[in-house]
Amino acid sequence: MITPKLFAPALKTLSAALFTALLVSAPAHAASNPVVLSFSTVGDSRQDPVNLDPSVKNASLVGQGYCQTPSGTGITPNPGLSGQDCKWLQNSKAWARILSAIQAQKTNLMFFNGDMIMGYGKAGVPVARTSNGVGEAAITSPTVTDVANSDLMQFYKQYGFWRGMIANLMETGTYVVPVPGNHEVQCKRCGKSAQAENETAWKDNMGDLIMDGNRLTKLGLTVTNFNPYNNPYYDPATLATTPAPYAVNPDGVTTDQSQLTYSFDIGTSHFAVINTDAVGKDGYAPSAWLENDFSAAKARGAAHFFAFGHKPAFFYNYLGSAPSSTSSLNDKDSAAAHVFWDIMVKYQATYFCGHEHIYSLQKINGFSQAGSAYQVLVGSGGSPFETSVATGNPKDRMYSWAKISILQDGKVYMNTYGFDDTMVDPVVRLDSSIRLP
Repeated sequence: MITPKLFAPALKTLSAALFTALLVSAPAHAASNPVVLSFSTVGDSRQDPVNLDPSVKNASLVGQGYCQTPSGTGITPNPGLSGQDCKWLQNSKAWARILSAIQAQKTNLMFFNGDMIMGYGKAGVPVARTSNGVGEAAITSPTVTDVANSDLMQFYKQYGFWRGMIANLMETGTYVVPVPGNHEVQCKRCGKSAQAENETAWKDNMGDLIMDGNRLTKLGLTVTNFNPYNNPYYDPATLATTPAPYAVNPDGVTTDQSQLTYSFDIGTSHFAVINTDAVGKDGYAPSAWLENDFSAAKARGAAHFFAFGHKPAFFYNYLGSAPSSTSSLNDKDSAAAHVFWDIMVKYQATYFCGHEHIYSLQKINGFSQAGSAYQVLVGSGGSPFETSVATGNPKDRMYSWAKISILQDGKVYMNTYGFDDTMVDPVVRLDSSIRLP
């Protein structure tokens, strides 16, 4: 049911002059058929204070101070990160280079597919934890140090640094659309489950981007039909789910998702952002909401459908991989993942995702729906590479991003770019002019 990669041309190193041309060029087309809308997409820029990639380790910095962690005592000796990355938990160098390239390409929007922060704690009141991080208790009279070291402070500090890194992109013409990832919404020591406190922290730090009509207008973008997931099965007054008169909750989500799952139109293109780890339904797509949303968009004339989530629908099985129940929607619940994918196929949508820190393009067949759709896995914004060994595919250890161009005649093309872990070798073209539905 999952076909092999269709496109795997040999990577070609580009000269500086040629790459400059690539950055600003669209797919081959006549001047009479210009690009009317373009967007970039990538995910996963957070650094890992425990399992960092060896290529970014600086042996002279090992043990120099402590980095924050979401488990155990809350800190770990610096494993060899720069002081900046240890404190803010970003792969600042790789992410900054990607941002610079996206800025040069001048896309209208940039969708970031989750895990922009390390997070993974519980953004609530300061707590005292046991040494193994399993037990904890609220601190009734927290000191300044207790507050400074709390998960709440760490979430907001890490969000603030990430927002600072993307500010220049926002101010120079590319609107950033955030997608929640498991590191934003889940708590690791709570059984890797989404927490209401973490969803609140997301809304506090990302809500102004969903959607800033004034900024969008200034960028020349006309966004219509904004559709937030106002969960009808959630009663904010009592924090209860399935309030009367609702008898069923098809997506099983137990909190309001209005700034976590949402959609909008630009011209005849429809964009849907989904939270793949909502409170109550970790590892699932909100398929009932999405079917209704896509159906309404099609009825009003949408011609192109793009969906963005953090977790892939299907795991990319690179050499040496070992998927688990948290690796993809399919690994969590194959029947539910098949329902989700049939929606992608039905509406000829392209699904962009992250979570695996790697780049992979797959064309995947429907299950009860005839046809196929693309999954574009591009969780390669700077987080530790998914694989530390050679897999036979030179794209597997590339920091990378995708650029999608919609032409005036309705054709849609995708180009992907990347650079290796030296972070100084030239940017290369990964896949060229892939035609999307």
